[in-house]
Amino acid sequence: MNTNDHTVECVPNISEGVNLSTLNAIAEGIASTPGVSLLHRDTSSAANRTVFTFTGDLNNIFEAAFAMYAIAADCIDMQQHKGTHPRIGAVDVCPFIAMEGCDEAALIEGVEKFGQRLANELGICGFYYEKNARNNQRANLANVRRGEYEGLENKLKSIAWKPDFGGTEKIKTFGATVVGVRDFLVAFNVNLNTKDRKIAQEIAEMIRELGKIMTLPDGSISRLPGLLRSVKGIGWYVDEYDLAQVSYNLTNIDRNGLFEVFESTKAACVRFNTETAGSELIGLIPLREMVRTGKHYAKRNYRDIGPHNDDYYIDLAIRKLGLDKLRPFDPQERILEYCIANKHLKSEV
Repeated sequence: MNTNDHTVECVPNISEGVNLSTLNAIAEGIASTPGVSLLHRDTSSAANRTVFTFTGDLNNIFEAAFAMYAIAADCIDMQQHKGTHPRIGAVDVCPFIAMEGCDEAALIEGVEKFGQRLANELGICGFYYEKNARNNQRANLANVRRGEYEGLENKLKSIAWKPDFGGTEKIKTFGATVVGVRDFLVAFNVNLNTKDRKIAQEIAEMIRELGKIMTLPDGSISRLPGLLRSVKGIGWYVDEYDLAQVSYNLTNIDRNGLFEVFESTKAACVRFNTETAGSELIGLIPLREMVRTGKHYAKRNYRDIGPHNDDYYIDLAIRKLGLDKLRPFDPQERILEYCIANKHLKSEV
């Protein structure tokens, strides 16, 4: 396997976090596709959701994704699904990210064809979002998900929400899916020293770019913008951990990354007489963001003049963010570049 061939990343979110046989079958379907590397699998039983991360080139990435959809369609019945995370289908969302060396225009075109293949061969309906979106309303995943699986049947009756591909014959069992090309996104949850979901939601509305949505006395809607641009967030209680979290999506880590979000959340906690209790990364993170975060905290410690190697800054970032509070955080398994390199080495043994 040549790592230079791995120019596309795919990070599907599957509405299953309990049935290991289903998850193992999906993992095998992805990993057995020639030229594809399954890099990571992140499962939450409370959210009843699993995020897979795999890479490949413009051709085999879609073969692996199709295998995943076929297995999910056979094994997951959305009529039985319960979980804390918003979702509209068995494969809730399937983003494709152009990495170095990828022709993004070709990837966007490939996603268009992929959606039609899902419709023609599996009978799945869905929407294009982000860079494949048909209009601005559909570009935002939150808009597409609104109403979730439970409201999907009524939603699809509206001409404004006619699917971009596929019919509705499988919406009861599969639901719908969302596919598209997007920029790199980091899913980052900050733990709170409280069980109160409302506090987590209040903090999310203070920090996220969308801010707080308010209904005025005259019935009109107003919005109080949040603190950080390129940040999405919601608050929830996680039964698995017995604490509340603010769950963030960082859509531009060069603008606002891990330490900006974590430190802003820590400051917001003061208003609610609570504290942060570490954090959790979902999926993989670029090496440069972990190093940037470590350098920020090293700079704040005036006695830590450096310079240091990457391992030092990574370790400092893990400790300062509390990324290992809930479960172990192994950089070799959580940093994108390390995962790709490790897969490459194993394939040559």
